[in-house]
Amino acid sequence: MLDYYEILEVHPKASPEIIKRAYTLLAKKYHPDIYPDKEFAHKKMSLLNEAYAVLIDPEKRQNYDLSRR
Repeated sequence: MLDYYEILEVHPKASPEIIKRAYTLLAKKYHPDIYPDKEFAHKKMSLLNEAYAVLIDPEKRQNYDLSRR
């Protein structure tokens, strides 16, 4: 199972604001238009998008947290 908190480099108790800020910073860093290794950047952005989509949605995050235990 992927660790979405690890992917976004945030603590499991991070607030939505912290999650959004972490996503924004990492997306700027690994965006395929900027990052030199385009293949890696596409994979990284895919993971970042997936993690963000789950952790920013309260219901999805709750279900994810329950499945981690």
